[in-house]
Amino acid sequence: MNTRQMHYFLAVAETLHFRRAAEALHMTQPPLSQQIAAFEEELGVALFVRDRRSVALTEAGESLLLDVRRILSEMEAAEQRAVDTGLGRVGRLRVGFIGPAIDGPLGTDLKAFGEKHPGITMELSERSTPELVKRVRGKGLDAAVVRLSGAGPDGIERHVYHRETYVLAVPAGHRLAGEAAIEPKELDDEPLIMFPRSLNPVLYDQWTAMLSGAGARLRVAQEVLTKHATVALVAAGLGISPVPRSTADTGRKDVVFIPFAAATPELTFHLITRPEPHGPALTTFLDQLLRK
Repeated sequence: MNTRQMHYFLAVAETLHFRRAAEALHMTQPPLSQQIAAFEEELGVALFVRDRRSVALTEAGESLLLDVRRILSEMEAAEQRAVDTGLGRVGRLRVGFIGPAIDGPLGTDLKAFGEKHPGITMELSERSTPELVKRVRGKGLDAAVVRLSGAGPDGIERHVYHRETYVLAVPAGHRLAGEAAIEPKELDDEPLIMFPRSLNPVLYDQWTAMLSGAGARLRVAQEVLTKHATVALVAAGLGISPVPRSTADTGRKDVVFIPFAAATPELTFHLITRPEPHGPALTTFLDQLLRK
């Protein structure tokens, strides 16, 4: 039994009229009648009861009608799934990210991607940059948003996803809170809340060099891993901190975010994948996040 035979049978079974079925199939009645007769002969059972006035399904025909409808529907669905998968409309993506990326545009971008491509399931995982690089390289993740410096790790393809500058976070009652802009030299000997140098040595050293060049002594009072913890410590009056501009969108009333009057180091996020042909779902994901 092939799909052509099933379509011929279905047309007759649903109309119970050979001429109308032939018209729906864009053919003449005699060839259709011959095809149905040959089909019945092949099966060895009668599918229709015919007389000069009417056509009716036999019990075997009624049974076959249920199966043919199901089979054709499943075939149509399978074809559509294949097309959707090939065009990147459906699939599964395993995406990793570092915590600070959510403070930037990533959360909004993931939401927009999910709304535009509801057929693609995203499995999200928050890890450190080294762990994310390891998982992408080892095929445990399809892509990840990380912070890289220098040439970057081997076996990884990277794209610049987002760049942003820094602002200074100070407690609302701090002496600098009323400033319109901050000169780096004003941070001289101020207790700073910073990320550990091991987290991003290049960025840390850029801050050290900038402050030193401005004549400001670096005094690190606290080291924390996340920007949320940084802002909380600033609010508690335990120090001030340079934070990415997107952190200023937290809406906290007890912390003031002041732009720098001079150029500061940039925070750069990279979107990493493996350097190999990407599947349709990943290609769709990269297109949307990198070509905004």
